[in-house]
Amino acid sequence: MSYEPATIATLRRALDEVIKDSRFRQRKSTSVLEVAEHLLAQAAIGERDLERLKASAFQKLTATAERLPNQAA
Repeated sequence: MSYEPATIATLRRALDEVIKDSRFRQRKSTSVLEVAEHLLAQAAIGERDLERLKASAFQKLTATAERLPNQAA
């Protein structure tokens, strides 16, 4: 799938902001690649809003963390 330059810029900004956020850094269960793939999937279904893209990525982080067993020692 190809995207307009403005869409690519929005996706890049969303990715940058998500991976710089402490909520991402605290979760070791999701890689940068997984976040990028999620954002691309959202773009493929038509999402272009920066805040909604980020919210969706953080929702994915939360859902992934909830599915994992508690790893506290």
